[in-house]
Amino acid sequence: MNKKEYSFCQQAIIFAIIIFISKLIVGVLPIPIPSSVVGMILLFVALCAGIVKLEQVEGLSNSLSKVITFLFVPSGISLVDSLDLMKNYGVQIVLVICVATLALLVITGWSGMLLLKLRSAHKLHLPQWLSAKRPINNKGEVRL
Repeated sequence: MNKKEYSFCQQAIIFAIIIFISKLIVGVLPIPIPSSVVGMILLFVALCAGIVKLEQVEGLSNSLSKVITFLFVPSGISLVDSLDLMKNYGVQIVLVICVATLALLVITGWSGMLLLKLRSAHKLHLPQWLSAKRPINNKGEVRL
């Protein structure tokens, strides 16, 4: 089956709608959450639910992924503007980043191992989009 190709404008409109909805949601929430995070969650849910098809956003997503380094330039420039803050709190900031990164890696690893063990024990039937494409042996390891 051939995939339909969507124009740049059609894909941009889909992204704009998701961003608009995420901004509305963030405006209502009592806690501060970045609208970009809410938008990613909305896009993920829309893709999983079949509301948005992958080919409807794939082209623009791939294009943005190729230029992602340029999207971080404003952050780097604002970091230069905050050099006084970095001089005063640089060690603490780096320490918090390292601890948070380590915690994220450990929790992600444990979660992955738990899901593999549950799946191999047939206690958890994962949906097709979440299941591994490679077979898993009886030890819960993915076979290559």
